Amino acid sequence: MVEVVTVDAHLHLFKPLSEGYPRAIYEGMTPPERDEPAERLLDAMDDAGIDKAVVVALSKEDRYLGEVLESHAERFVGVAVHDFGVPDPVDSLRRRVETIGIQGLRLFGLEADPADEPESMAVFPLLEAMSDLGVKAWFYGPPDQVHALDACMEALPDLKVVMNHLAFLPDMEAEIRVDEHGRPRFDITLPPAGLELVEALAAKHPSLYVLFSGHAAVSGTDDPDSARAEVAGRIYSAFGADRMMMASDWPWIRDEPGYGETLALVDHLLPEIPGDDRAMIRGGTAMSLFEF
Repeated sequence: MVEVVTVDAHLHLFKPLSEGYPRAIYEGMTPPERDEPAERLLDAMDDAGIDKAVVVALSKEDRYLGEVLESHAERFVGVAVHDFGVPDPVDSLRRRVETIGIQGLRLFGLEADPADEPESMAVFPLLEAMSDLGVKAWFYGPPDQVHALDACMEALPDLKVVMNHLAFLPDMEAEIRVDEHGRPRFDITLPPAGLELVEALAAKHPSLYVLFSGHAAVSGTDDPDSARAEVAGRIYSAFGADRMMMASDWPWIRDEPGYGETLALVDHLLPEIPGDDRAMIRGGTAMSLFEF
């Protein structure tokens, strides 16, 4: 009998802000005193029957991510956040792989002109090094940057890219707000305008993956349950289960709608898919991408 492993493929852990643990502050979400330790998450994972998780750094600082990966290597793998201001991005990437053991790098767009040839983009050497090292690109950016990403993926067919949060394609800095539950929210009507672009990329690039997450972050839709089911079905049709990964976006959803309830959206929004496909979305795909 094949062992079924469940993986929460995107979440955040962080310490209170201090000189030793610098991090980003997002008003209403991550006040300086907020503490989201690995131990609290592990209790929730055990209660929900989740075996492993992908920890995504809150911001470009790595210290707590490194401590978590060192202390819980059997449960967690790590994705760092790229700092576009670093003088030598390739050297920085190699150092983080060697010293922290990251297996992915989150990029909020590419800071690239989509009209440029990919090899002329400042980010291209970094993406090339990521492809060579097997580091996954954790992508979250607006449509113009998706066009730039498309060109880079054509030039780097072995680069594995994970579109964050059902590929809603927000401009993070310009569009993010915080709701009454302390969760990130975007005024995006479902299905999102960028979904057709993402569907086309999924057909074009077999190395493109997507996170089945972020459902609570979207507002502006009259019938959200029906709209979310439509988006889920279209994502499933475009990517297939072997390129989809269930994720919670902890800790934002811990209180509302809850950790287990968030992860159960795979069952609620895709109730008729085969059991083998459900197992892939709930962990098999993540296990094929990462080394725990």
